[in-house]
Amino acid sequence: MSSILELNSLSELKFHIKTFDEKLNEQFLTLPVQTLLKRRAKHIDEMLVSLWKMYNLHNTSMSLNAVGGYGRRALHPRSDVDLAIIIEQELSPQQQEQLSLFLTHLWDFGLDIGQTVRTLSESIASARSDITIATNLLDIRCLVGSKKHALTIKEQLYQNELWTSLSFYDAKMAEQQVRHNKALNTALYLEPNLKNNPGGLRDVHTIMWIAQKHFSLANANALKTIGFLQQDEVYELLEAYDFICRVRWALHCVTQSAQDVLLFEHQAGVAEFMQFGQGDNSQLAIERMMRQLFRAMTRVRELNQIICDSFKLDTLNETERGNLQSIDKYFSVCNGLIEVKFTQAFIDKRQVIRMFKLIAENDNIDGIAPQTLRLLRQTRRGLLGELQDYQGCREEFLAILSHPKGLRKCLGLMHRYGVLAAYCSQWHAIEGQMQFDMHNAFTVDEHTFKTIQYIDSFALNKKNSLTYSVYQNIGNRFALVFATLCHHLSGKQAIENSELSAIQAKELAEEHLLKASTTALIYWLVANQDLLISAIQTQDISEPDVIKHLAKTIGSQDKLNALFLFTIADMMATNESYWNDWQESQLTLLYMALRDALKQGIENIFEVRTVIRENQTDARAELVKAGIDEERLSQFWHSLPNNFFSGNSVEDIVEISQGLLEGVAGTTRVLVGKNGDNGFTSIYVYTEDRPKLFVDLFKTLASSKLKVKDAQMMQTKDGQVLEIIKVLDHKDEPIDDEPRIEQIVKRIYRAIDQKDRPRKLVTPRALKNFDSPPVVTVLHTTKKNRALLKVNTLDDPMYLEQICNLLSEQNLSIHSAKISTLGECTENVFLVSNAEKSSFGHDEQLKLVDIIEEEIA
Repeated sequence: MSSILELNSLSELKFHIKTFDEKLNEQFLTLPVQTLLKRRAKHIDEMLVSLWKMYNLHNTSMSLNAVGGYGRRALHPRSDVDLAIIIEQELSPQQQEQLSLFLTHLWDFGLDIGQTVRTLSESIASARSDITIATNLLDIRCLVGSKKHALTIKEQLYQNELWTSLSFYDAKMAEQQVRHNKALNTALYLEPNLKNNPGGLRDVHTIMWIAQKHFSLANANALKTIGFLQQDEVYELLEAYDFICRVRWALHCVTQSAQDVLLFEHQAGVAEFMQFGQGDNSQLAIERMMRQLFRAMTRVRELNQIICDSFKLDTLNETERGNLQSIDKYFSVCNGLIEVKFTQAFIDKRQVIRMFKLIAENDNIDGIAPQTLRLLRQTRRGLLGELQDYQGCREEFLAILSHPKGLRKCLGLMHRYGVLAAYCSQWHAIEGQMQFDMHNAFTVDEHTFKTIQYIDSFALNKKNSLTYSVYQNIGNRFALVFATLCHHLSGKQAIENSELSAIQAKELAEEHLLKASTTALIYWLVANQDLLISAIQTQDISEPDVIKHLAKTIGSQDKLNALFLFTIADMMATNESYWNDWQESQLTLLYMALRDALKQGIENIFEVRTVIRENQTDARAELVKAGIDEERLSQFWHSLPNNFFSGNSVEDIVEISQGLLEGVAGTTRVLVGKNGDNGFTSIYVYTEDRPKLFVDLFKTLASSKLKVKDAQMMQTKDGQVLEIIKVLDHKDEPIDDEPRIEQIVKRIYRAIDQKDRPRKLVTPRALKNFDSPPVVTVLHTTKKNRALLKVNTLDDPMYLEQICNLLSEQNLSIHSAKISTLGECTENVFLVSNAEKSSFGHDEQLKLVDIIEEEIA
């Protein structure tokens, strides 16, 4: 190149740099990107050395050193040029002036320069106190001057005096975790940060720095020769790293700035620069480029974890294998990581999916051991078909979706390690798929997974939130999860593609041999996924006709509950700000209006009959298997109303039926259900009906400092009453204290026998300052001698006592009752009749409404 001394003006200097960069860009498609980076670094080296000599600084004791990415000879078109100027003693006034002129002239280059001026001892002290400075100096490279400075700093860093290998490793891992947390632990942003997101360039640099520090490597490329990585991992890592580097080079050229975030506005230009396509083919070009980028970043993140975990376990020997626990003949757990016992474990493909189920079942498992993860990767690459081809894999996958902790932990690992893509081709097709709209922040697969995470989080919400209350009343949670997993299988997030996704979801459900009602619900949810959000955005939800039409489309309370939760989760997973207070208020208003409309008798009776038939079939099989006499079971079920089978899960039907049939026929039974994943303690009472029984039980529970969150009262055909009550303690937690459970059961028996008079109820302190009068509505019922009343109140036990007392004073009998907590409010529905069981006229119903509203208010 021409000497910098020959460039007579600033414009000539900038033109010289621009010409060289253009020459490199012409070679972008013919040379490896690492060659381009090195050539650009070398070019800048020559310019800086010439400038250093021009100011006669080479005759001083100072040294000019490249650090950071420039020190690694990895200089992108607009990257910072980081310099470390090291001095041995205080500079003379003349040297200070020369150095000042040199630094001033650097900015004339049109480059982003970052420089420090320190003594050798100051540099070492700074490296000791700051991991970022230590890392920056790890890549120090002398350009001109005393080479001893750079060598001394490297020697100090390689030794364990400044940082031990372990302390350096821990510090870099902590830095990496902060970066990953900031990016919500995903590489799959539609506008990814090529440098700092999980799977970005920094994840590769972290691996290199840790190895450089421990093995005293002068060049990170020596990773290939020391056995730190397996050969296939080296090639895969470098291939993915090179692709990300090429995208970053193109991004710098397109934006003419040091840009690391690949924004939508730049993606077409970058795709064109990289020869993916342009013009009318622009969107397809972007999709192809971004899919390759996401796959590269996913591979980098996966290899980063394998290598970092292996390094700590095998190289640092930090963790002893003293906590080895055997699970079965295939798997064991060591220091919180699951590992296979032999390398042929995954020949049985069922064990691939089963490993993730074991992660859900065992709280002491935090992740997968690096060698097992390596074996999983090899198995994944060697598949000739899909994992779902194997029946055992399908069974284990369904078990994961049904497990209380299956979504929280192991499904995330399956998504992260590409096992979902290996499980079914439908998921593989949407992996890394772009979404072209102004709202979405994530790829199709990442958005889908985040939606599932939000669905799962509703079980952990505040106990008085509406989403928590609705989630607890979901009749078929499995269908909701399965539908969420499938809701964008068409690859696009648009209304016109929902039907295609629904068809694929139905096919997948049928391949997994799901029940007909479950498959139908999955199909309906996916096909109608935009129904509620479209309504609040495009329709007047205060119009009764709009609500009536939507209610007919939905058809049942179970569908409404599932669609409501799905819609919220889908919106929350779109981006961090899409779900807001306005959306929440509108969707809540719509939900309550539709809930009221469905209670007016719009529910689809045919769907309800299908659910009853399937629940009875499944529960009967379980009970007969448990040794229950089938004839006696049929007699017992014949006495129960249909809503017992439509309003309870198969598990609840089995638990209640088995518990009651194990007792003596005709005797009072009080049972406490097992605490499952629903977050409640269930109490079942079966006894002869009597006046005020319902309110006596309610007062007994309330005076025992229990909160009734849901209750059903059903009269049987033989004069008995079955009450199913879900409660929480005063801390909003299920009851797991056996002595307390025994005490509660004794109090219930005494209340049934009227041996105890329950204490007078009081209004909770939190509600004393609220003035919210009850709202009473008469609902439609086909029984002319019955009235169906709905009373909405605050969640105050005083109200229920008052309502029941009023009904008793009016000589009205309660035939069934349903108490549902919805956030801060309670919905009480009673089916009542008068003493003569005569017809309930319209005027009599209105009179009853007025009495209740006036007396309670």
